[in-house]
Amino acid sequence: MEMAWAQNFLPPTVSDALRSENLEKNQMAASVVALDGGRLSLNWRDRVKVIPASTEKMVTTLAALEFLGPDWRWKTSFYYTGEISDGVLIGTLFIKGGGDPKYVVENLWRDLSRLKSMGINHIAGDVVIDRSYFEKDKQDPEFEEDWDRPYTAPADAALLNYRSIALTLTPQKEQRRALVTVSPQVDGLEVPVSVPLARRKACVQWRQALELDIENPWSPQFEGALPAGCDEKILAYLVPDANSYWQVYMKSISRQIGLAWDGKVIEGGVPETAQLLFDAWSDDLGTLVKLTNKFSNNVFAKHLLLTMAAKDSPHMPASYSHARKIVEQWLTLAVKTTPGEITLDNGSGLSRRSRVTARAMTKLIAYGWKSARMPEWISSFPISATDGTMSKRQVAPGHAYIKTGLLNNVKSAGGMVQARSGKRYALYAVVQGKNATKTDAPIDRLIEWIYFNG
Repeated sequence: MEMAWAQNFLPPTVSDALRSENLEKNQMAASVVALDGGRLSLNWRDRVKVIPASTEKMVTTLAALEFLGPDWRWKTSFYYTGEISDGVLIGTLFIKGGGDPKYVVENLWRDLSRLKSMGINHIAGDVVIDRSYFEKDKQDPEFEEDWDRPYTAPADAALLNYRSIALTLTPQKEQRRALVTVSPQVDGLEVPVSVPLARRKACVQWRQALELDIENPWSPQFEGALPAGCDEKILAYLVPDANSYWQVYMKSISRQIGLAWDGKVIEGGVPETAQLLFDAWSDDLGTLVKLTNKFSNNVFAKHLLLTMAAKDSPHMPASYSHARKIVEQWLTLAVKTTPGEITLDNGSGLSRRSRVTARAMTKLIAYGWKSARMPEWISSFPISATDGTMSKRQVAPGHAYIKTGLLNNVKSAGGMVQARSGKRYALYAVVQGKNATKTDAPIDRLIEWIYFNG
């Protein structure tokens, strides 16, 4: 068996990559640990606390897989008060959210159609949305400039369709315009037929160039133009009011399926006297973990973290503070990290308050490698040059399973690299500070160093 050897200096190719981008060596922290008897090991500033960005999701998803199990499913429950007579629900329909992060329009269509199949053709009353499964969440003021971006959406126990609207912009070069379409169509949403193409060809900062005005989110307007060099783009934005979002989609789907309803959507709780109509169940947690990590979905990660608290104390609204205590205890007792080495905020990494050390994160990966939940966890990471947030990174193609992270002045990566030798290694690296997000090169060179030398 080969003896492992450790180095506490960066490989020359990594140092060169830092230098070429005017980055200092002390802007990087990195740790490499052999998972199956390999000979490489690296610790570079691996005990320094750094901002993890979206690599925080690695912690959240593994903890959720172990605490909840890969077969966990979220429940959305439909209740009513009053009476059902001759196809009319004379009373109130209650929809109690159970934290499903992927309850989308298709699910609502299915569930309202189920009401129809149960003989309810008319709801003569209001619809009450119960969000009490989670404590009320709000957007982080650190990211208030991006309040309209879906990636900043707060957790919501009764989240519908990510509370977002997605517009597809399809360029028609000869007409010097881009067609604007929305799918699915919804009553009450009026979008421009087209947006002009700008003269400049470079497709950079295209979202800013469009100058989207959503003062009225149901009638978005473009005050700018799409750069002519852009291919088809999808522009998504967040609707501020959750109840109005439910109202618009409830009205539209009800009309389309022939369910009469003239009431309004309000927020409230399900009374003890309410009668259950049915429960609707989500996809399993294993499926949601893959979407969380492959595409770095922030709201999914927030829901995973809060759901651990909800399971632990099912009779009280789940809070981040409770969820963090659960994960901190798991890190100490199971992963064997030192308290304070990994500090979570909301589980997604969209925070400047979270902290990790590279040493603790490779310890997490090594623990996950031996966990019974390893297949679901590792397979959820983006694969180099293949999919997710690593699809365009042509580094050790197909041999690196890497969760990436990005914030202003922070770029991070963590996961598993299989070297040419067949040996596997845990990797965690962060570059932060001025110019940190200009390039992937330092982290990519570290992945290559493992691939070629491990």
